[in-house]
Amino acid sequence: MSKLRYLWAHHRIASIGFTVALLAALFFSVSFVRRAIYWSDPAHHRQIPEPWMTPGYIARSWHLPIPEVEAILRIENGRALVGPGRPTLNRIAKATNQPVEALLDRLATGLPAALAQHQADPPK
Repeated sequence: MSKLRYLWAHHRIASIGFTVALLAALFFSVSFVRRAIYWSDPAHHRQIPEPWMTPGYIARSWHLPIPEVEAILRIENGRALVGPGRPTLNRIAKATNQPVEALLDRLATGLPAALAQHQADPPK
């Protein structure tokens, strides 16, 4: 314990900096592991789109780039389209004045085709 007292007494700023860096590393490590566990679960792969989902969530679930999902939805930037907050399919439908079922239908037909094309021509 005397070594910690010595560090605190003589190197207080470095001790605080080290502690903050250690906490930040722990936070990001836990976040990484949590996401890795979530997305490695097969139940989260190729999920049927629902109104609460965002284009980013759908893209991760279907292993596609976000711009491809946005192209299927016929939008350019979901975040800019809906303003502050998450660009869910519900909010995108309201912003584009169309029923959410129309977006879900587009995704139901477009996602399998986009995935097949993406698998046939992997990015270089």
